[in-house]
Amino acid sequence: MAKLVKNNKQEQPLSHNEKAYSYLEQHLPYTYVDLTVEWLIKKGHKSPNKALIRNVRNKTILRNDILLALVEVATENKNSIERIKSLVSES
Repeated sequence: MAKLVKNNKQEQPLSHNEKAYSYLEQHLPYTYVDLTVEWLIKKGHKSPNKALIRNVRNKTILRNDILLALVEVATENKNSIERIKSLVSES
């Protein structure tokens, strides 16, 4: 009889998509749809449907190109907020 190896998996780290959605929860602005469309057009993609962007944001559909655009928009928003905070604190 073969010995069975007990697989004690510890808590799995978040996948890159789960980390991305966690990041979006913290830093994505409320007006993300138009900003995401602008970012995608700037990068040479066709203009996606706004409902598609919302579905990716709500985890209904997984499209890595749109998820990347959402993360970029969130990063720009985070950097803007930090810049505003630093300018206000200098005064």
